[in-house]
Amino acid sequence: MEDVVLVGFDGSPASSGALDWAIGEARLRGWPLRLVTAFSPAQNIADPMVEGKYVELETRRGESMLQEALERARNQGVTVESRVVAGNPGGVLVDLSKSAALAVVGKRGRGGFAGRLMGSVSSGLAAHSKCPTVVIPEAAAPARNAGRNARGTEAEHAEVPARRTETAPVPWLVSAPEGMSAEGVHPDDESQSWSYAGQIVMAMDALGSKNPALWAAAEAAQFQAKPLTLVSTRAPYYRDSVWLDHAEGASRFRQEVAHDLDTVLAEVRSRYPDVKASWQFYIAKPAEILVEATQTADLLVLGTRGHGGFPGLLLGSVSQAVLQHGVSPMMVVPRSRQQQEQH
Repeated sequence: MEDVVLVGFDGSPASSGALDWAIGEARLRGWPLRLVTAFSPAQNIADPMVEGKYVELETRRGESMLQEALERARNQGVTVESRVVAGNPGGVLVDLSKSAALAVVGKRGRGGFAGRLMGSVSSGLAAHSKCPTVVIPEAAAPARNAGRNARGTEAEHAEVPARRTETAPVPWLVSAPEGMSAEGVHPDDESQSWSYAGQIVMAMDALGSKNPALWAAAEAAQFQAKPLTLVSTRAPYYRDSVWLDHAEGASRFRQEVAHDLDTVLAEVRSRYPDVKASWQFYIAKPAEILVEATQTADLLVLGTRGHGGFPGLLLGSVSQAVLQHGVSPMMVVPRSRQQQEQH
């Protein structure tokens, strides 16, 4: 694996936003960029000379399209290289992710590197990538990239008001913003902010500190010099349909969860002392909370779950829902092969 940022580019607005995000990240990390575009191999062409001409033409088109992207990266002082590859775009990116430390792709495109609500390539790369993959929704790119590329300025940390609609979730929240084991508070309390502006949000799961996504989130927070919030959720019904918000013993359950999160938080603070880290625990539907978090978060970090192997490695239902409907940049971090086999 190389310390390089892999970017899928097809000239669409979504891939352009992904490029801008990747340029900003490459600058922060001091890594080079690897720009890649792909075209479908020639089919049903029996004449080798005709096939050769097709490949030559498509390669030139790809190189021409990448030229402006190369200049944009170089103008930002980033070392960059480009590749035009014949092959299925999703398969090409997954294969190249084996030698990259980070991959970035737009959520939708021109039917090449993305398409539909959640493109087949962006969803496939998120599920099967061998390195952490950041999916950039088109709507998130311009404003967030402008702020994140001006590191240390007021623009980066400008307050973004939290979006609360009539259908927004109203869960019980246990929070530890400054210390540990805070008491439960209800988000309708005026003192409780729903905004994650300027923060990296990590979606916690049962793996706890064994989840590679946790450490990818902490690393991102350190590179970007932003606070890290660990968000854990449980559906309202849990363990034999017990209603956690009202049933007897719910308080003790929240305390048990808080203890587990305190333990993880202590590990994060030990390994990344310069990162301001905290946790929040919601009793609500996980996907709703995480999608809501993308309304204001600078980056949401998710893990994958599956049964191992390329054919079986699928995103969990929560991750799929968040990637479909989230509006902030979202990083998906693969589990190790051993963890995939155990789950």
